[in-house]
Amino acid sequence: MQNKVYSVLLMVFAVCSCTNSQNGGNHGIELQGTQVKIDSAYYGSFPLLIYDSLLISSSNSTTYGCIVSSLTNGYLTGSQNAFSIGNGNDEFHNIAFAKGKDSSLYIIDYPFYCNKLLSITQITNSNNIDSIKDSKLWKKHSLINLPSFRCVCKTFVSISDSTFLVPGAPYDAIGHIMSVVDFKNHTLTPLEYWPSDGVQGDSLAKHSIYTNNCRIFSNQKDRFLYMCGEERFAFIFTLEGKSIKILKELYSVLPDYKCKGDGNYKINSRSGNGLAIDVTPKNIYVFLYKETLENNAFHRTGNTVEVYDWNGTLEKTLVLDRSGDFMKVSDDNNTLYLFTNDQESGEEKIWMYRLNKDK
Repeated sequence: MQNKVYSVLLMVFAVCSCTNSQNGGNHGIELQGTQVKIDSAYYGSFPLLIYDSLLISSSNSTTYGCIVSSLTNGYLTGSQNAFSIGNGNDEFHNIAFAKGKDSSLYIIDYPFYCNKLLSITQITNSNNIDSIKDSKLWKKHSLINLPSFRCVCKTFVSISDSTFLVPGAPYDAIGHIMSVVDFKNHTLTPLEYWPSDGVQGDSLAKHSIYTNNCRIFSNQKDRFLYMCGEERFAFIFTLEGKSIKILKELYSVLPDYKCKGDGNYKINSRSGNGLAIDVTPKNIYVFLYKETLENNAFHRTGNTVEVYDWNGTLEKTLVLDRSGDFMKVSDDNNTLYLFTNDQESGEEKIWMYRLNKDK
């Protein structure tokens, strides 16, 4: 009898071991990183977008909107300021970036107050830094005739050569968190979806907590991803007419908050757990981080990345050999980049991890 029980236990252990091996197990697939060599001109504060072989980073400059660098073969070189800040024809205020299905780079320009969009610029020849900066190659569409709406423009997704998806909604339809903008016909369409979190009513406060610091992504086809800026709440969805259809909820921890009478909200408590996401046409990469309060400032760090397909199936878990603040992945799925910041020296470092070591 004891031998039979022992045999059964061995079989169970074998099955569990195989399952853990295929999915990376509880400990995941351990990866060793190599430090990227950075030129002295780079001073980006955090990464915004990897576009082909270019890295676009945020800038603390008061005269330029971002920094564009070449990121190839373990080197970050040629860093240059780009997109002057101002009121001129070829200048911008606040900017956000998105890749188009046609390989174009799109840039939204919006004011410092988030209640309107100013323009969207399409750059079709964007394979090097000089062409991105050449305003003669830009095609700018004015958006000032769009109705005023409460929008968070740090993130948007190109849907077609005339439409894009953005977090936000008109004030008279505040019970929505995303809208489609048709910039050629100057229309704004809020999409039917309102989070079910137990907070009743269509309030500006509820709208704000699900749009402030949120992020949206796409697989460059017909699937999209929403990530809340609070806690760990994210889902894959499609667009069906004027509605959002959720296909798979990847994370389900909703923010704990209450609405205030002035249209604002108050956080009741935070777990300190958060998500940072990057996507490719093939996969969704989710960087799991923990946020802590250090020296009167919040600092986030993590080293675990969960990799999903666009059906929401977890393919593997990656465990990096060091902790970092931000993560980006190359479009070809071959390289993951971890961005770190030394809290004492302030030195920015980038580490690269080969995801397909045979390439």
